[in-house]
Amino acid sequence: MPDATTPPLILIIDDEPELEVMARYLELEGYSVLTATNGEEGLVALASCRKPCIVLLDLMMPVMDGHGFLRRMNDDATLCGLPVFVLTASFQTDKMAGVVGTLHKPLHLELFKEAVAPYCPPPGEEENSTAG
Repeated sequence: MPDATTPPLILIIDDEPELEVMARYLELEGYSVLTATNGEEGLVALASCRKPCIVLLDLMMPVMDGHGFLRRMNDDATLCGLPVFVLTASFQTDKMAGVVGTLHKPLHLELFKEAVAPYCPPPGEEENSTAG
């Protein structure tokens, strides 16, 4: 369990150039961010770091797409149950195991931050939510 000084970790798996903008925005907000450009890199990242509070996943990628990543993640007892937001330009999305929400591209960064906050509280707010 991370201590109060460890920023929440978000894993972003997306092959779009906007990935870097999203990652920098989250880092400026105080999060730790790990990025991968396909599902296979995402699985390697999950195996080599602390567990993120959320995964932001594009569906259309080379090597291993988002569907393949979700299947592998849900088959792994240590990763199953990790909350995933799908990043998509499509407005037609099917409910997939492990997916807690959908964020439509292009992303509006404030809406994005609001959507992930329940799963990954903004840095500095964890202490406030546990007081009481």
